[in-house]
Amino acid sequence: MNTRPLLPNPITSISRASLDTPDGWLPYPLGDDVLEGQPDTRMKLLRTVGVKTPHKSVAFFTSQPAKFHWRFDNDEAFVLIEGKIVITMDDGERHEMGPGDAISIPAGRTGVCEVLEFSRKFTVVTSGTEG
Repeated sequence: MNTRPLLPNPITSISRASLDTPDGWLPYPLGDDVLEGQPDTRMKLLRTVGVKTPHKSVAFFTSQPAKFHWRFDNDEAFVLIEGKIVITMDDGERHEMGPGDAISIPAGRTGVCEVLEFSRKFTVVTSGTEG
């Protein structure tokens, strides 16, 4: 995966964003991880560090239909707001998700994410150490 942009947010600040406004969206390039399609992935970051968590990404994330490798370098949890996706872990474990479904995946897992229709999610990625 390519390096993702990080935005500094003061640790004690309150961050607020809307999924439906055009401001604040950043490209989220997947590079060589894309297997099929043109995902045109974008994110809107709310936070990049927490008061007690050295690494904490809180963001909205969107993707067009595509298929790409995904590495869970940190613990990740998300709620799918719109769309349909399938995550197939490298061990064969498969998770089909639709609007309103949530998942929590521990760090260290890898797999393939298939976005079957335009999707929007709210995600929280955390790690107890920098990284």
